[in-house]
Amino acid sequence: MTRPTLSRRSFLQACGAAGTALALPVTLGGCGTDPGVTIDGGDPLPVPPIDDGELIAGVRVFRLDLQAGTVDFGAGAPTATYGVNGAYLGPTLRFRRGERVRLEVTNSLAEPSTLHWHGMHVPAASDGGPYVMVAPGATWVTEYDVTQRPMTAWYHPHPMHQTGRQVYMGLAGVIYVEEPTPPADLPSTYGVDDLPLVIQDRRFFADGTHPYSGGATVAMHDMMAGLKGQTMLVNGAVQPRGVIARGLVRLRVLNGSNARAYHLGFADGRGFRLIASDGGLLEAPVTTSRVLVAPGERVELLVDFAGDATGATVALQSYSGEVFGALFTGQMGANLADGLDRATFDLATFEVGAPPPTTIVPPRSFAPIARLAEGDAARARQVTLAMGMGAVSINGTQMTDLTTVPAAISFDIPVGDVELWTITNTSGMAHPFHVHHRQFQVLDVDGAAPPAALAGWKDTVVIGPGQVVRLLLSFAGVADRAVPYMFHCHILEHEDHGMMGRFFLIPP
Repeated sequence: MTRPTLSRRSFLQACGAAGTALALPVTLGGCGTDPGVTIDGGDPLPVPPIDDGELIAGVRVFRLDLQAGTVDFGAGAPTATYGVNGAYLGPTLRFRRGERVRLEVTNSLAEPSTLHWHGMHVPAASDGGPYVMVAPGATWVTEYDVTQRPMTAWYHPHPMHQTGRQVYMGLAGVIYVEEPTPPADLPSTYGVDDLPLVIQDRRFFADGTHPYSGGATVAMHDMMAGLKGQTMLVNGAVQPRGVIARGLVRLRVLNGSNARAYHLGFADGRGFRLIASDGGLLEAPVTTSRVLVAPGERVELLVDFAGDATGATVALQSYSGEVFGALFTGQMGANLADGLDRATFDLATFEVGAPPPTTIVPPRSFAPIARLAEGDAARARQVTLAMGMGAVSINGTQMTDLTTVPAAISFDIPVGDVELWTITNTSGMAHPFHVHHRQFQVLDVDGAAPPAALAGWKDTVVIGPGQVVRLLLSFAGVADRAVPYMFHCHILEHEDHGMMGRFFLIPP
């Protein structure tokens, strides 16, 4: 197969021109390797093409091809990349609640891979974890029903020991789960007032390579800290500048980085409404000017630009220094953090353009969330996240292969049971803890009720250093004694080096 080779400008133009709703009148405010330094590059903010699939005999079919390519990110030379249906990243998949979807995943890479549907409720054989691999040249076909409430999910590879490298190469994309009819009280015109933002950081060398180039294994420090870089990408563009609608805009943010958390806010201090987390809408919008998004997490923000003048600009930034003490403590934390973990830096700049097609009044509330209670739990489990002596672990052990998994991190859970998981972090840095297949509810954080931002359904939650977080999980689904689901730290280098466990859904 011919390797896609794109210049930086052609790559960004191709992303933005792949659908009729995507051609925004955008320009770029450039890039720089240091916070606050920008170079005028003239490139647009790409919007990933929307993929509605093809409805065949009542099943919506999506065809996804894992490809190798080359992209010029302005690092000094082109960079070898992976992508889905293109050179870097993948399309936004639009699923409809109540429909059945079929995913046809062709692996055109020279190495095994898979795709995991992060945040989706799926049978274990469809989950795309490390137990279900796709060989080079093969096509994996799986089907499942879209049963969950509207939400923003994502997809990425999940091969044993290689997840961090393959995601870093570019294999990732967003999933919109929507009702058949879009809600009238929320922005829903894709690429106009409803925008996905995939935030990543990368470390490029002068020859266009990065620490994972050529199949390399990262150094010990990068394994322990998680691989971080100084170049910020949004939808594959370096610190881009894009025109957005002069009205209410819905930003669906995915932290697609391997290890870096972002404390999002706007440079002019404006407030916004947090309306959704991993598992969909909260019960009511949360008005704030900051939101923390760790690797694997998604948030949906309503930002009102109606009062801005046409042509006005505002930067989306990460105020990471404000939460440094909550994410890193002690000598271990100091050694594993980098300069940007202590800083404020730009991610993208928005220029205010024309008003959106319709005026939307921000909703004051959403549907209530059915609450799980501690008394619902059939059993309790302890999950301890630890680091030391150049290793990461869960419950004092590691998952180093797919067959000899210690019992301490291999659970059998009867279908339909509710469980209480107590997650304890004994290390000096935060860990985003992710559970496959099921959304969960945060019962408490260090004994206190969770903040409003954590009061919805979640599948990934930050466990700060020294913190204890209790989760309630309801394990609906289909029993499968052959294929397990995973739980793990979503710092991908930690996952790859054994900070991961598994669970089987078994008959009740």
